[in-house]
Amino acid sequence: MCIMARIRIIAVLLLSLLAGGNASAQLMGFRFALNSGLLVTEFGKSDVPHPNAIALTPATAKETFTPQPAMGAEAEILFQISESTFFGIELDYTHLKGYNNNPPWYNYYLTSYFKEYQSSDYMNAPVKYNTTLLNLAVNYKYFFFREKTFHPFVKLTGVVALVGTDFSYKELPEAGLESDILYARGTSNSNLKKWPTFHFGGGIGFSYDLSDRLAFQIDGTVTALNSGIINGVPNFTYVRENGEDILRYNRHISLTAQVSAGIAYTFEVNTGGKGPGGRIDPNFPFYRKKH
Repeated sequence: MCIMARIRIIAVLLLSLLAGGNASAQLMGFRFALNSGLLVTEFGKSDVPHPNAIALTPATAKETFTPQPAMGAEAEILFQISESTFFGIELDYTHLKGYNNNPPWYNYYLTSYFKEYQSSDYMNAPVKYNTTLLNLAVNYKYFFFREKTFHPFVKLTGVVALVGTDFSYKELPEAGLESDILYARGTSNSNLKKWPTFHFGGGIGFSYDLSDRLAFQIDGTVTALNSGIINGVPNFTYVRENGEDILRYNRHISLTAQVSAGIAYTFEVNTGGKGPGGRIDPNFPFYRKKH
């Protein structure tokens, strides 16, 4: 399914949800937050190492990258569609970083693609990745204990993303090297456009009322992302076919996790009005009963 078809599906879901709810025509809100994410792991058929890659890989090498802290930001428009449920449209910038001080000799280094970035063979040295995701997300959230000040919630999310990544030496292994870039896409180090993809997932969080209209929110989200270059390394697998050694691209799914913290502000629009006597509608986001 192409990326435009996925965007159309998300748009149809948005219109359906807004048309089906009564409160969404009356109540809106905005949420602004900072986030921090990490790459958890990759799923998919394992890469079969090329015999030359096996021979060149140190015995102590490991596949796992160590995540590094990196900050991003997000902004969301909120629509209430029932007393306890909310729909959101979110713009999100996610930054993921990590390193491997003892990496293997990846099959990718034996492909012609690697030669576009390095004129000489890869040198056994620590490597790192620096990846960004530009996300357009639709979120569905269900809040518990709406009459209280503290509201736990669960969420589902579907996201269209543009992925950019730089994969490089952690430090130049030789002073004479012209560049430390081993692979790049969608950054200033590449003429390739960002990788368009889709990811989905869910999470949990809580909202704490600071006032009738203002709330502090924290949530954690896990998503499966249809891209294998989040760690910067394109995946290739080795096959022996018709007496020839072949390296084929091997698509992987990346599992990512993200924590965000920020402020949500909600308000009534003109079409909604207030309840009897000018009181705030009980369906107002983060409304708290007064005793």
